[in-house]
Amino acid sequence: LGQVGDVEHLPMAICVDAPSPVCDLEPMSAGGRLCMSAQAIPKGEAAEEAYWRAWFWDQAEKAIEERFATASKRELKRVRAYVAANRDAAPLPKKLRKNPQYEVIGGFFPGLTTEPFHDAAGQPWSALREAYPRIKRELEALLQREMEFKDVGKPLGWRTMPIFYKGTLCEDFPAADCPHTMDALSTIRLAGETVAFQRQSPGTGLPRHVDPCSWVLACHLGLVCPDEGGAVGSPYIAVAGSKYHWRDGNVMLFDPSFRHETFNPTSQERIILNIDVFHPELTDLECEAIQLTIALKKELFGTTEEELHETRQ
Repeated sequence: LGQVGDVEHLPMAICVDAPSPVCDLEPMSAGGRLCMSAQAIPKGEAAEEAYWRAWFWDQAEKAIEERFATASKRELKRVRAYVAANRDAAPLPKKLRKNPQYEVIGGFFPGLTTEPFHDAAGQPWSALREAYPRIKRELEALLQREMEFKDVGKPLGWRTMPIFYKGTLCEDFPAADCPHTMDALSTIRLAGETVAFQRQSPGTGLPRHVDPCSWVLACHLGLVCPDEGGAVGSPYIAVAGSKYHWRDGNVMLFDPSFRHETFNPTSQERIILNIDVFHPELTDLECEAIQLTIALKKELFGTTEEELHETRQ
């Protein structure tokens, strides 16, 4: 299950139809995005964006129909709605559209329960909680060996030890020395985004932001969560204005498409295991279809809009 989100397991040689000959294509830009010449039709930035969006999702629809040719209409119902909504840039459902705390970057998958926090009872979250003592011992061993956390360009005090990134095991992570951590992750449907030990220094925090995509939830396992009581309290994350205080051994799920921010008011460091997971209401087929569209987008355009979004810089 942990490999459902791995892009590398999807065939990358995807056949697509060429764009309309009325559009002259220039080579990929330095930033990896397809460019059109000055004679391109249709004209205008908005029209150009709409043209390429429709063209891409037409290719994605064909690739999905080919991949899942034996799937039933019921199995593909939400996948087809996902393609249509993103091809047409359809407005969000009214409840989300009117919620100032919610913003989608990187695409929207309709039909899923959308709320700031999600239930972390049952499996695989219970197994992750049970693995907490063993995962913490492996983390402590890494820290004792002075394994470095990487500054990821966030505000001072936020550093990460990546385990997976974009569905790929990070070469620098000593997976062989962390068998319990890897075993726990193997039971979870990783969303092909980030899995990492993350450290937040005393007196620091992340500003309010959103992360991609609507089908991704963030799972946090508290590993080192100081509580100094009184007026100081403990490190927290606020999602859509509601605070959650991390606790050692506790598992929490939240939707990062809601605006969220963190702060560590204590004099000690806070460390969590952050796991980007597929929304639990998605089927395995839907997860694979989503990753197929992401792989296709990167193959055609060199990157995805969520990677270029200002919150990801």
